[in-house]
Amino acid sequence: MSCYLRVVQTETEPSTEAWDITDDEAVRIDVSNPKGGPGTYFKAESGETIWDAIRRMTPWFEPDGKCPFHKTRLNPGEYNRRIARPTEQHSNGAPDRNPGVQDEIDFVANMRGQLTVLVRQLSRICQTVQPVPANFSSFGHDVRNLLILACTEVESHWRGVLVANGKQGDRFTTLDYVLLKDAMHLDEYAVTFPNYPWLPSVKPFAGWGSTGAPTQELKWYDAYNAVKHNRETEFARATLGHAFDAVSACAIMLAAQFGLSDGLGERSEVRDFFAISAPRWPWSEVYISPYGRGSEGWNAVPYPFRIKS
Repeated sequence: MSCYLRVVQTETEPSTEAWDITDDEAVRIDVSNPKGGPGTYFKAESGETIWDAIRRMTPWFEPDGKCPFHKTRLNPGEYNRRIARPTEQHSNGAPDRNPGVQDEIDFVANMRGQLTVLVRQLSRICQTVQPVPANFSSFGHDVRNLLILACTEVESHWRGVLVANGKQGDRFTTLDYVLLKDAMHLDEYAVTFPNYPWLPSVKPFAGWGSTGAPTQELKWYDAYNAVKHNRETEFARATLGHAFDAVSACAIMLAAQFGLSDGLGERSEVRDFFAISAPRWPWSEVYISPYGRGSEGWNAVPYPFRIKS
């Protein structure tokens, strides 16, 4: 099957139609009896392509010839474990679901519990050091300990996603982890803090994968490595600003794996602490519902990481 989404522009937001398109036939799969309805089935005639046939029988192609159909990477019902994406029915929203979340509900609860602890530690520190940009260079033992815990948790998330998608090995590095950036659009997530509305938004993964030095590209993660291994000379790098970035990265990883609601919870301390702006996904990358098969029709397939290590 070659699955395509036809994007229909409306006054409010686009709507989509799911199609199975071959060289000579196009069948809309999100309706019943498509071969018996108008505009839901096309057959190419001799000497023409299926695209020629659709152009001939509809006004769907734009005047400049732009195709309204977008080929999807995944077929209907396919999804990647621990990678949340919008579905075709909510493609302008946040990555609202991972169809396999119920299989990982214990992991999600533990991850959210650990993030809650980190948020409480950060909030406690902020009761002593006012979280304003001028104080983000402040450092100390509590901040160092929080930075180490938060970055260790981020590493656990990174590893979990790779392993869930078939990556094998005893030891991963940021050369492996940086591959998650494109798969999950991590660099596009932004976080603000409702409890501290004067703070600018942070994008912990911005610039990741841009220079070939994935550890150094994440300044908060590079600082964690420095203060973990050499506190005596690198202590000043355990800053409050890096702690904010690291804890925010944990929240992003939960949302990017399981969606904002399932990952962070509907009503929780972490959902109150963070306001997360999620990416807009291209039509080719959204999840397509398993039409005709119900919720049992979802099937996990490994994400095709181009792993070099």
